[in-house]
Amino acid sequence: MSPARSKALGAVLALVLAAPLGGCQAPVTTTVDEAQALRSAQAQAQVSVAPPVIQRDGVLRVAVLSSAGTPHVMEAADGTIQGIDVDVAAALAQQMGLSLDLVCVPSVEDASAQGVDVVLGVGAQDGTGLSVVSSYMEEAVGVFVGEDQGPFDAQDVLGRGVAVVQGSPAQIALASVDLLATAGRPYDDIDSAFEALERGEVACVACSAYEGAYVALEHPAVDLLGTVDVPRSVGAGVDPSNGSLVAAVQEALDAVGSNGVLSVIRSRWVGDLPVLGADSLIELASSGGLADASGPMADPGSDGASSVPSPGSGDGSSAGSNAVTSIG
Repeated sequence: MSPARSKALGAVLALVLAAPLGGCQAPVTTTVDEAQALRSAQAQAQVSVAPPVIQRDGVLRVAVLSSAGTPHVMEAADGTIQGIDVDVAAALAQQMGLSLDLVCVPSVEDASAQGVDVVLGVGAQDGTGLSVVSSYMEEAVGVFVGEDQGPFDAQDVLGRGVAVVQGSPAQIALASVDLLATAGRPYDDIDSAFEALERGEVACVACSAYEGAYVALEHPAVDLLGTVDVPRSVGAGVDPSNGSLVAAVQEALDAVGSNGVLSVIRSRWVGDLPVLGADSLIELASSGGLADASGPMADPGSDGASSVPSPGSGDGSSAGSNAVTSIG
C-alpha cells in the first residue's frame, strides 16, 4: 500500500482494524478499549452453525468471484487474493465463529460445483437461483470529476469528453444515454483515464463507482459526482433450500454491519464513498443540460449525506485472522 493511499485511508477512518483483513495491511491505531468493545459486540451476536447446515464442521466455505474485479477481488503480487469481498468473507466467518475456506471462482456455477456454503458478490437480479441476503455494497456506473471543477456543464462534457476504459461496462452504459452517447473517450486502463482527468484532457471519468472510488484514493483532487444508472444492491448468495443457513448468514452479516466492521471494510477500499441509491443518479435533462449535478456528492457524515450501511460504534476488527485461503 502506497504512502498516499495510507494517508487517504487514515483521513476517512475513525478507527483502523485491530488486525489485517484478508491480507490487506493497515496501520493499527485502535485502542485496547475499542478493540475489546468490538470483540464483545461480535461475541454477543455470534451465530453457531454445524453440518448439515454447512459442508464442514467448524469451517465456512465462501466463494468470491474473480470476475468481480477491482476492488472486490484482486490478486496481489504474492499471488494471494484481496479486496472487499475477501474481507467481507473473513468478517462473516469470524462473526459465525468459524474458520474460513475461501475459494476464488469465475462464476456462480463454478462455485456451486465446488460445494460452497456462501457466494459473495451476487444480486437478486442476477438470476443465480440463490437467496441473496444482507446487501453489503452497490453496483453502478459512477461519474468522477475534479474537485476544482466548477458547475458540471454539459457543453464542457461534450467538448472534452468522458474518459472510459475501452470495452468496459461504463462505455456500454454511456452509449445508452443520449447526452453522453458520443462523449466517450476510450483509454486502455482506469489509471490512464484518471490521469487524463487530472491533466484536464477530459471533463470526467465514467467507470464502476467502487473501482473509481478505489483509484481516487490515489487522486485526492477527484470526487464522485453521481451515477449514470440506478445502483443495484449486492450481497451474499445462499442455497434457498437451506433455510437455516440463509437465516444464519443474514444475522451474521447484519451484525457485521451494525458493529462497525463493514464500515471499516468499505473505508479501507473505497474511502468515503457514500452508500449509493436512487438519489445518487445524475439527472440528464433532455435539453442537453445536467440537472442536480452542480458538485460532487456529499461525504458521509456531512449534512444530508448518505452513510455506510448499519454503522456501529465499534470500528476495529480482527476479522480474517483465522482465514485459510484456497484458490480454485
